[in-house]
Amino acid sequence: MAKIDNFIAYRYLRSKKSSKVLSFISFISIVGIVLGVATLIVVTSVLTGFSENLKEKIVGANSHIVINKLDGTPIENWMDIIKKVKAVKGVEAVSPFIMSQVLVSTRDVVNGVAVKGIIPELEVKATNLGKFIKEGNIYNLAKKDGKPKVVLGKDLAQTMGVTIGDDVVLISPFGKKGPFGFTPIMKRFEVIAIFDTGMYEYNNSLIFVYLDDLKNFFKITKRGVTGLSVKTVDFNKSGIIAEEIQKVLGFPFWARDWLSMNRNLFSALKLEKTAMFVILTLIVVVASFNIISLITMTVKDKRKDIAILRSFGASESLIRKVFVKQGLFIGIVGTVIGNILGYLICVILEKYKIISLPEDIYYMDRIPVKIMPSVFMIVTVSAIIITYISSIFPSRQAAKLDPIELLRNE
Repeated sequence: MAKIDNFIAYRYLRSKKSSKVLSFISFISIVGIVLGVATLIVVTSVLTGFSENLKEKIVGANSHIVINKLDGTPIENWMDIIKKVKAVKGVEAVSPFIMSQVLVSTRDVVNGVAVKGIIPELEVKATNLGKFIKEGNIYNLAKKDGKPKVVLGKDLAQTMGVTIGDDVVLISPFGKKGPFGFTPIMKRFEVIAIFDTGMYEYNNSLIFVYLDDLKNFFKITKRGVTGLSVKTVDFNKSGIIAEEIQKVLGFPFWARDWLSMNRNLFSALKLEKTAMFVILTLIVVVASFNIISLITMTVKDKRKDIAILRSFGASESLIRKVFVKQGLFIGIVGTVIGNILGYLICVILEKYKIISLPEDIYYMDRIPVKIMPSVFMIVTVSAIIITYISSIFPSRQAAKLDPIELLRNE
């Protein structure tokens, strides 16, 4: 019986001289499903890729967990704290740092930036800074030959027109009061490396100096640091590990993972992704109305066939299955072609820089794409369910037709 309804459903979709309109509607229905499915896959993959790309760059440029004091005071016994933190399961590396704000200038340009004092050997283990170095050597930051050293971001170096070996002047906006009024603290630093995180915000507004050099610059005599950078074995579990660290250290320490520090951004991205999926699903829903129209017109066109089938003993269930499978056939064909088309577009966007993006706005220079099997699965199931539901009502109407009345009218 299943073979019979499959055969009939297929024959009703084939083009005949008397059913050119139905064939055209079938084609339009399939095209609608194809476009809807392909659009859903591409947009969802792009939004997922954007979120993942942004996540990798934020996590790469920063540590997975940052430890500070709630009252804002320096962490004095940071070496002992590091030992306690390293003992927590899941912690891979810990590095101390000092953060502040300075002005960096050359002869013609002055920029306000965040300066981070680090110990290179520890920092490259706690963050991905070592991987971001494009020119120079990060380990030269600790050298004591001549002027103190500084590492600049690629965009900041271009803005200021400096390269490896050039000098820049760091100016403290705080300074100190003297007999002649406010006197800014100024010191010349040598550029020994240039990094590129892939994010304009970091490349243009963050610099690195050696921890002791930054203390000397700000005239800090105490041993304290602003905070500690922590790298975990799995950054997706950073929140759980941060809670464990918080329990170990207690008050007044504050351990924050990368997600909690960027929660608003990623919550907005997740909401946008969900909203776009729902909105674009309406394309498939609209395409499904073509299926309703097609089945309704097919039923009207095949009234005589339905009457003959019923008179030979075909049940209502068989008639209903014929037209449901007709709709499902359109949905499955459209979904398969849509999956192929969506995959090809994603591959092209991933390999070729077809659309350029301004880095200072989107943190990347091209459209990011992340091809995930789960996206294809969800879109496929959603499309087939929608086409199935759209086939039910006209199929039921066809099954309820009275064969005697139909034959009498014929």
